[in-house]
Amino acid sequence: MRVIEVNKREINPKDFVRRQAVESDVDEIVKESCIIKHNGEIKCVYIVLPDESVPSDLLKAVKTVKYGKSNRSQGLVTRSRIFGYMPRETMRKDYCSSTAMVRDYPIQHQIICNFASNLAEQYKKHCPEMYEMHNQMVEQQVKPDWVIKNSPFTSGIINKNNPLNYHFDNGNFSNVYSNMLAFKHNCKGGYLVMPEYNIGLEIANNSVTFFDGQKILHGVTPFNLTSLDGYRYTLVYYSLKRMWQCLEPKEEIDRIKQVKSDREYRRYERLKGKIPNEI
Repeated sequence: MRVIEVNKREINPKDFVRRQAVESDVDEIVKESCIIKHNGEIKCVYIVLPDESVPSDLLKAVKTVKYGKSNRSQGLVTRSRIFGYMPRETMRKDYCSSTAMVRDYPIQHQIICNFASNLAEQYKKHCPEMYEMHNQMVEQQVKPDWVIKNSPFTSGIINKNNPLNYHFDNGNFSNVYSNMLAFKHNCKGGYLVMPEYNIGLEIANNSVTFFDGQKILHGVTPFNLTSLDGYRYTLVYYSLKRMWQCLEPKEEIDRIKQVKSDREYRRYERLKGKIPNEI
């Protein structure tokens, strides 16, 4: 596999964040499997897998899921779906749980989560030290029920035809890699660009990419689907740091029952004037 030693450029992230990536932001777009290093340290691994390495039912599962729309990137409409597990969200859902995809698309969800073990094997093979550290961190801090089986990942997201603007990932365990699988058909462009290292990746069909998206600024260049059946899907598997808060499932249920009871009691006390209204 080609090893590319890159230089790190001094850039001001404010000049890039939330704007669209373009090919001219970097000098090279790599279209072959490679290991990208800076000062001898691995920064990214990119591998184009043979077709037989990716289960045939995985793409079908991805294509038969309905994707929600959002404007998470400064008005840019994106389509995505999360899978795996979710931490507590105090105002919306104050308990740890599976994602809604488990309920809405159980078969597809299982197929997508099953591939996590395949991806973990590639991760371990090509980034053994990073994999061991990642796996150990998750084992020490996250209960097994909240980890996708046979992997160090707790969660993931599927992006459908998203030309994502420059951004840093957030909320994941620090100093470890996210793992990304891509499906691409009749699609021109859609390269992953890392301007700090002056390099981009083609993100070919059946390719996997390992890199620290929290530390490395990255974005996706514009792309054109050249036929009605064209697509660009990326499945990103990662470990959410806030999953360390999650108790065992039964304890999590008992906790939210108690939290709701306490909230109702305080509401009753306020109605009776026994405690002041919260401001």
